[in-house]
Amino acid sequence: MLLVAAICMLLGVWQMARLSSKHDTNITLRRNAHAAPVAVTTLLHPAGAAPTLGRTAVQFRQATATGRYDAVHQSLLRNQTIDGDNGYLVVTPLHMSGATLLVVRGFVTGPSATITAPAPPTGPVSVTVRLWPPSTSPDEASHLARGQVESINAAEQAARLGTPVLDGYGILLPGQQGTAGIVAIPPPDLSNPAGGVPEIQHVAYVIQWFLFAGLALAAPIVMARADAGRPTGEIDDETPAPTPEQARQARLADRYGRAWR
Repeated sequence: MLLVAAICMLLGVWQMARLSSKHDTNITLRRNAHAAPVAVTTLLHPAGAAPTLGRTAVQFRQATATGRYDAVHQSLLRNQTIDGDNGYLVVTPLHMSGATLLVVRGFVTGPSATITAPAPPTGPVSVTVRLWPPSTSPDEASHLARGQVESINAAEQAARLGTPVLDGYGILLPGQQGTAGIVAIPPPDLSNPAGGVPEIQHVAYVIQWFLFAGLALAAPIVMARADAGRPTGEIDDETPAPTPEQARQARLADRYGRAWR
């Protein structure tokens, strides 16, 4: 039982560590979501360069960018769902001075064989986006038709565009230049922005494992006390009670040390 209790204690401590990590990440992401916008190049670096900030430090931050949309290299991110509708995210490169930012302009639906997205504005634009960390999975662009991709992979986009691409992407805020005719992406859910199980569930897991540890330690004590209180012999309920004469003879035998007959 000591081994069982030790394992339960370790699992409880592990859940406490996960709770602490989840709590810290949620605080950081909520703070990011409400931070003032800054220039995008202060938060993102070109794909392949040494990162200056971690993924959590970048996610949900608002950033500003100025450049020109590249309608020719626009792509559609497959298998996306917004408000219960299945469709595509419209990903358009925004060529800035010295680098390119991949911009999610919004969401469109339609048959995969004929799906199209409205063209972006021509000429210079200045936009505000909400940043997301990059995807590392292949975008499979060479195997998909009509400019569709499986992920927003900055390194693979950079190879196709022949220009440095910032390692991450931005989602246009509603009303920005480039959102016309496209469904806007809703803001992130900040109730549990880190994802996975909510913090309160980790608390329940901590209590559960420590309770199991206490039960494992208490079990031997409870069983020992139960054994101590159990009778060692049994009374034969079928033995007849002595008659008055037998009782008298027993008393006389006890008094004189011999059987009285």
